[in-house]
Amino acid sequence: MKYKSLELEKPVAYELEGLEIGITSNCNFRCDYCCAYQRNDGNNIGAKEIIPLLEQLPHLKRVRLSGGEVTLKYEDCVEVVRYCAARGVQTQLNSNGSLLNEERIQRLADAGLTTIHISFNFTTAEAFSQYYHIHPSVYQKIRNNIAMFAKTRVDTVLETLLFSETEHQMKEIHDHVYDMGVRTHEIQNSIMMKHSGWKAIAARETLKQAVNDLIAYKKEDMTLYFTCMDRFMEELGLQEQPGVYFPHCIEGKKQLHLHGNGDIIISELCHPVIIGNIHKGTSLRDIYLDMPPALKHFLDHEPCPAREAIFPSTPL
Repeated sequence: MKYKSLELEKPVAYELEGLEIGITSNCNFRCDYCCAYQRNDGNNIGAKEIIPLLEQLPHLKRVRLSGGEVTLKYEDCVEVVRYCAARGVQTQLNSNGSLLNEERIQRLADAGLTTIHISFNFTTAEAFSQYYHIHPSVYQKIRNNIAMFAKTRVDTVLETLLFSETEHQMKEIHDHVYDMGVRTHEIQNSIMMKHSGWKAIAARETLKQAVNDLIAYKKEDMTLYFTCMDRFMEELGLQEQPGVYFPHCIEGKKQLHLHGNGDIIISELCHPVIIGNIHKGTSLRDIYLDMPPALKHFLDHEPCPAREAIFPSTPL
């Protein structure tokens, strides 16, 4: 299985094949995009609790460990990755990359990590520092860690958020991604999130121009994934081609999010609705057989914040 393989086929059956686990809500960054929702609430979930849960999921294909910042619980990450690798389940760490080093990177690679996923939105230390409220020196450390990961067998993916801060720098960012040795670049369409107050999205025509320009500019040996755009790609004249993909959203359909306090959430950012709690008797294994009302409602209506932001007057 390759990166985003679950999303490249449109979901037709509801079955838990992907589980994103918020292993910690703590983070050393203070990013506007997610921090308003993911404030440190003191909730964590460790490997000793995660692994027995995974053993109950026979159809599981991928586990994503996210946060907060996952590497604040580095040893738990290694333990979960090692278990999943032995079982043939893909693993992905969503990290900001700031707390890694050569030894930690090699241990994750040796444990069998499939994918490292790091945000990369800025091409200068100054812009990075201003946005994330982190010392500029951290920027070069992250770049060094990315370059080290790119030399391992771990699939290294850099994600760029397409919003007001980046919409006119996409080609320059793409060049930096390539220069660090990374060959998979994901572009995440920014969406409005009422729970965080986030509204810094790209306007329709700006988004269309940025995406088409980047596709035309793409290096031949690069792969581009444009996420949260599949619902309106045809209406904006966006087309898949070799090395360019518009993955289907599987949130709530084939993937759920498990928070550190045991809450099961439809989608961490797009639709943060709690549909149960593993500590209160909700079974991840049976959740699509005995569907909670909120999950059934979501699947019946399939709300799409990304599409609503681009085409607010068009019914789903």
